[in-house]
Amino acid sequence: MTNHQNNHQRPVRAMAGDRPNNALIVAERSFLLLASAPSPLSIDGRAVGHGLPPRPVDLQELQLRLLEQGASDELKDAAWRELLNQARTGDPAWIVGCIGVAMPGLKGTAARVIRSSPSQLVDDIISELLTEFVAQLTRIDTKRPHIAARLMLWARKGALRARGREDRALPCDPTQLPELPDRAPAFSVDPAVLLLDTARQRIISREAAELIIATRLDGSSVQELALTKRIAANKLYKQRRIAESRIAAAIQDGRISSISAAPASGM
Repeated sequence: MTNHQNNHQRPVRAMAGDRPNNALIVAERSFLLLASAPSPLSIDGRAVGHGLPPRPVDLQELQLRLLEQGASDELKDAAWRELLNQARTGDPAWIVGCIGVAMPGLKGTAARVIRSSPSQLVDDIISELLTEFVAQLTRIDTKRPHIAARLMLWARKGALRARGREDRALPCDPTQLPELPDRAPAFSVDPAVLLLDTARQRIISREAAELIIATRLDGSSVQELALTKRIAANKLYKQRRIAESRIAAAIQDGRISSISAAPASGM
């Protein structure tokens, strides 16, 4: 494939102790086997539209096209809508196909969670991330925008759930535990969901929301993302600064609807 794909592969391998059989690596091998078959899985570019070539587009090519900087939100949603339609027929090959197309995002999400986790939790985190992603292929609302981003949010929730569950089982010094508040909030809303809601309301762009999620919530550095995207870091800093000022203004004006309600289960 491309250097872009390799950049997403190294963190998961390295943080998993170079163990070759973690769930993402196994899934990627299966995807590459499907992609190299005499008749690889393809979607109809004419049916998807939005700039996709009017011919069968195999899933490896589709992955690369969706990663291009110029790929529109409309193309991404139309492509993922078609992928999920195929996955919901029950054909296991299309489940693997969806995982393969999403592999760069899944690896990036796994790497960010693993970076701040004990090494003994790596396999469980990756397995839970992939399990949650697959579960949402049949559940997620395809009529709403940002399908891929919402799938990644669910995958991230699975990874964090595994880390939290296992962290509670690890031995620790009770004197180092933080004090619990006297009263817990009635509900909590994932900040990442709020950020995607601001993108849905066009307060900020989807790219800006994902930038804030990666650098403010998941621990990636702006410099690291700039290298991956091959753009100047100061451009990303400026993009984040402008987006955060718009969010602050929207909160003050009461324009962010998710602040007052928990997200729906369909996300």
